[in-house]
Amino acid sequence: MTVKKPIKKLTTQALKRLESELNANKTISILNNSYEVNIQQVFRESRVEAVVIQYLALLQELKNRTDLNDMLIAGTIGLLNSLIIKEFTSIPYPQCKSIEDHIKVSHVLLDTGIMNEVFNAFNPEELQKIEEKFKSTNQNLGEILGELALTSSLE
Repeated sequence: MTVKKPIKKLTTQALKRLESELNANKTISILNNSYEVNIQQVFRESRVEAVVIQYLALLQELKNRTDLNDMLIAGTIGLLNSLIIKEFTSIPYPQCKSIEDHIKVSHVLLDTGIMNEVFNAFNPEELQKIEEKFKSTNQNLGEILGELALTSSLE
């Protein structure tokens, strides 16, 4: 005969303890140990959703534009990684008023090597959460990217 453990009641204190486990950060050094950056160890589901929504909103903004060109579309490749850095690190991310502003930030993070160093420090399982969220919204993303490519080729 097996003895079952009693199930605990979820209290406010237990909920706060569970939430605090989601706040784990790690400090890394980047750019030849010149700067310290805090990165989150656990990607909260709500923040993963925020990254995906921000990215899709930027693609939607691009889709609605009439001045599309290949360079602008190509600039969107690094946007997702930049938004991940914005959401899950202590790296300052400037206020961006346009997709071009986001692309500029993305290029700075990529060209300086910051993006690569930070992504190498992220837990791959946490990055997988973002990929899985995209898979669940993949149809919408595919449609937007397809329309962007079609619009660009018709101009």
